[in-house]
Amino acid sequence: MKKVIRDNKLLMQFMIFSVVGGMGMGVAQMAITLYAIELGATAAQIGLIGGVQGVGLLLTVLPIGILVDHVGPRKVFITGALTSAILYLLFPFARTSNALLCIVALIGFFAAFRFIPMTSVFLEFVRMVGSEKAGWQRGSHSFGLVFLGPLCGASISKYFGFNVTFYFVSASVVLLVFLATSIFPDTKRAAAVTFAEKYGHFKEFFKDRNILEASCAEALALATFSCFNAFIVVIAMRVFHLTAQVASLFVSIEGVIFIATLFSLGRVLDKLGQQRFYLTSIAVVVTGLLLLSSVWHPLFLVAGTVLVGIGLGMFNLVNVTRAAHANSEKGKTAALFSMFTMLGVIVGPIIGGVTAELFGSWSVFLLFIPLHLLLALKIHFAGKCQISVENIAV
Repeated sequence: MKKVIRDNKLLMQFMIFSVVGGMGMGVAQMAITLYAIELGATAAQIGLIGGVQGVGLLLTVLPIGILVDHVGPRKVFITGALTSAILYLLFPFARTSNALLCIVALIGFFAAFRFIPMTSVFLEFVRMVGSEKAGWQRGSHSFGLVFLGPLCGASISKYFGFNVTFYFVSASVVLLVFLATSIFPDTKRAAAVTFAEKYGHFKEFFKDRNILEASCAEALALATFSCFNAFIVVIAMRVFHLTAQVASLFVSIEGVIFIATLFSLGRVLDKLGQQRFYLTSIAVVVTGLLLLSSVWHPLFLVAGTVLVGIGLGMFNLVNVTRAAHANSEKGKTAALFSMFTMLGVIVGPIIGGVTAELFGSWSVFLLFIPLHLLLALKIHFAGKCQISVENIAV
């Protein structure tokens, strides 16, 4: 009974922490996109701004994952949060799209200090409580990131200006430092294994099929997700001439559906199994991407947004569950998982920006359709091979 109460209390703390953190990131993303549009950034530049933050994160996830296992998640998180809060104060000084790009890239180098500790602690929590709650932390984070954040970001930017918006983001990051003390364990430094030895053992993680397959699938999902967030507002404003506030609703709608999926379909994953769950999610995402590319009427955007939210939510559920049950240190697991997903975060908006420059804004989602179909084929035939091996063993 005490364990149940303790787990529920920790889950609630995770959710509050994640909502606040996600909202700050959502406000920042929306403000950066709107600020880039105001500065006259091209579609390619908007794509770069959307993806460049992932470059810094990609370069730092592995050493930060090792550092989390070495000194504990609390110290790493606090260091990254305080540094990021200071850097967000620099955004009002960006007067060109290139300057904005540089500051966003700088923020990315400290993103892993916040993201990896949170992921590692929650993966350990999921391993203990089961896959039914695997999407709750991501759902809470997404509620702030793609629902509260975009709405607040668009409103604050409109009524108070971009300077106040970035000050708000900085304050929300500082608030996370106080909230983190009740969630992150204060792990002491491990004396038996040195930092260099931990780094040397990292190559063993690349042999873990469970982690690698989940990470690759999540990379594609994040590429689709980040491209959607970067360009749905651009398409709504430049193709359909909607206002920034109305355009931000598409991000919010996708966020609400994504969150509802994370909270509600955990049991469906257990019943269908991973392979069927994967294939179903891919079918939903591909249908959504086709609708998003059919820009004859805003209703197609709404329908596509809903389906993409459902499909990507299903993707995340099964990927997090697989990573959580991998038999390995959670700091390194979170780092490897994040390294692949950040590739998606980087590549998604950049591919979308180049595609938009060559073929128009309406085409940014088409390139992801064959990638999802290729993944579906791999999952389908991998499942058949696994069944064949089991039959031979019997």
